[in-house]
Amino acid sequence: MNATWSRALWSPPVRALTRADWIAWSIVAVGVAAVGIPVQSAVHGLWPPFALVLGIAQAGSLLLAALSPWLGALVHVLALLGIALGSAPQLAPWPLSVVSMIALSALLVLLGLHAQWRLQMVTWVAAMFGSAVLAGVVTLQRDDTDAGNGLIVAASITALAALTGAIIGLLLRQVRTAQHETELERARVAWAAERGRIAREMHDVVAHGMSVVHMRATSARYRIEGLDERAAAEFDGIAAQARDALREMRGLLGVLRDEDGVLTAPQPGLEALPALIDATRAAGTTIHADVEPIDPAPPSAVQLALYRVAQESLSNAVRHARGADITLSLTEVGEDIVLRVANGPGVAALPPSESGGHGLRGMMERMSSVSGSLAHGPDAAGGYAVEARVPRAAAQGEERA
Repeated sequence: MNATWSRALWSPPVRALTRADWIAWSIVAVGVAAVGIPVQSAVHGLWPPFALVLGIAQAGSLLLAALSPWLGALVHVLALLGIALGSAPQLAPWPLSVVSMIALSALLVLLGLHAQWRLQMVTWVAAMFGSAVLAGVVTLQRDDTDAGNGLIVAASITALAALTGAIIGLLLRQVRTAQHETELERARVAWAAERGRIAREMHDVVAHGMSVVHMRATSARYRIEGLDERAAAEFDGIAAQARDALREMRGLLGVLRDEDGVLTAPQPGLEALPALIDATRAAGTTIHADVEPIDPAPPSAVQLALYRVAQESLSNAVRHARGADITLSLTEVGEDIVLRVANGPGVAALPPSESGGHGLRGMMERMSSVSGSLAHGPDAAGGYAVEARVPRAAAQGEERA
């Protein structure tokens, strides 16, 4: 309970004040203090030291409410009741002086603009209830006061101020909500346009190029005379890989063009690793594979991430270390699922692409998305190794999610 009250008292406002808000409310607070302190003392008979302390508290609570609405409201109500208690009841208006009405009205407007309406209502009820109790006690003791009329006037004026602040605050919040929704819609439209642009570029450049590769590889045995069966089989393999790449490319283009961006086609998992290894071997690369069955099988997102890491690692090894033997292993080490791809020192590397590569970054992002990790770098044998590791607990958590 104490912790709840502490959080409530020190909780920040719903909407932080801007610099212009601070300047405006500082002017109001200074005005309340500058007018209220002498008026409470000279006109309403409040003892000057009390008038100074309570006047500063009453004015300062406006700025305090801008930082902590509940605490500022509490200080203001206590100062208001202290001023009423120390003032002469026979000097109307009482129990709330004109300055107290103005200060309370300002506080209620501030709470309406920057806090919750519940706090505004609680503050008004507390101020009016405390003033009514004080007026009732004093009225029973003396008959030279007009506390009833003064209380009605104060309640009416401050209630109107509270209602005005609440309505303006509601309108401002609706405007801010509409602006936020408009910004989100603009961002969504811009993102959709960017996805469409990427899809068009991939279709016009990458997909077209792969289609040409597929067409040429498929027609090679008919276009080239005297092609032996070994070369024809090689072209058929190239055509099959190009066809698979085109299928995945079309699925990716569908994701980019679809606003929801969800892949509906089946995605490769760990069961596709042998086919990936065989396809790489068909390109003339020696691969030593040790793929253990993982039981229970990890969720599809984890399987896809590990498959893509294996695919990219094999591609990098073929590209950057031609002629080197490659070792691929998929095992369970302790509580982790570990995929390791390593290659020895190659004879030569293919020329680097003009734009550079993003493979390592992509692999790290994929592993991060399934709560895994990726380590890569030269090994002791002079080659290069990539190790992807997914905790079994994280994989199970991904499946439950």
